[in-house]
Amino acid sequence: MVGTRSGLETSPYSKEQQEKMVALVKENKERKEGEKQAKLKAIADERAAKMKEVEEEMKKKEKAAEEEVAAEEEKERMRIESREGSSGTKKDTDAEIEKKISEWVANLSLGEDEEAESYVTEDEKAALAAELAAMTDPMERREREDEQKLQWKLRMEREKRRRREEVNKMAASVAKV
Repeated sequence: MVGTRSGLETSPYSKEQQEKMVALVKENKERKEGEKQAKLKAIADERAAKMKEVEEEMKKKEKAAEEEVAAEEEKERMRIESREGSSGTKKDTDAEIEKKISEWVANLSLGEDEEAESYVTEDEKAALAAELAAMTDPMERREREDEQKLQWKLRMEREKRRRREEVNKMAASVAKV
């Protein structure tokens, strides 16, 4: 619509043409909105499909990992069985292994503190007792005693780790034979 000097408005289109134009514009908007909704739905479907693929892939990897673990356990079981079958080859190392195993089993039956103290020499225990006897403050004495026990436990854990590595090396060498 165009305004004139006299204040009248004129339109280059008839009322029917304007209605058609409004209907066309409305249809275009609806069509574009429909296309937009279709695109959003397609994107959502695509994402859902990708998520499903990722989940399936994760399940496959998880299953493969479980199978790998089972295979490793089977190999370890076979190694142990083969070691049991070849026990007559090195009697002196088998005796040493039996001795260490019996020591470790005996240590397992002890409590943590007792086990840690089993790794400590009598001289170290006596030195700690003398040091604690010289202290007058009971809180300080208790703190020093706890600190020393923690150090002994740390030493025990390191020794256990060293022994475990030693056993693994022996097992590997026996498995080669």
